[in-house]
Amino acid sequence: MPARKRTSTRSGGQKVGPGNPPRHRQFRKGASGNPKGRPKGSKNLSTLIMEAARDRVSATIGGRTRSISKIQATAMQLATKAAGGDQAAIGKFLDWVDEFETRASAVKPSQFPLTAADIEVIHAVYERMKECDREQSAE
Repeated sequence: MPARKRTSTRSGGQKVGPGNPPRHRQFRKGASGNPKGRPKGSKNLSTLIMEAARDRVSATIGGRTRSISKIQATAMQLATKAAGGDQAAIGKFLDWVDEFETRASAVKPSQFPLTAADIEVIHAVYERMKECDREQSAE
């Protein structure tokens, strides 16, 4: 038999027990339960890295200077190294391309052929809908 929670009522009608701490022990409005915790506005590592990746840099592309993101510049450098024959860059670049193509194909709805029975059902539903339209227009 499970143990019952002990909850008592103090003078003034306030419940005290598990999940109901005494009023003087409860957090004050606007006060944090962890005042020495992470400060507001501080950023975690993934946020800092993504901000750095989105920073803009100047790059000369096709004889023209353009402003592109660091992540775009990095991808272009990897592709250039791979095209130049760097085996490590080739492997990494092709792995990334394969992963992105796999993701893209997983997102697309799969094409499925309709069987003769499927087409028959669709035709029957269509005919019933036409009958309903005729009945409504006759009224």
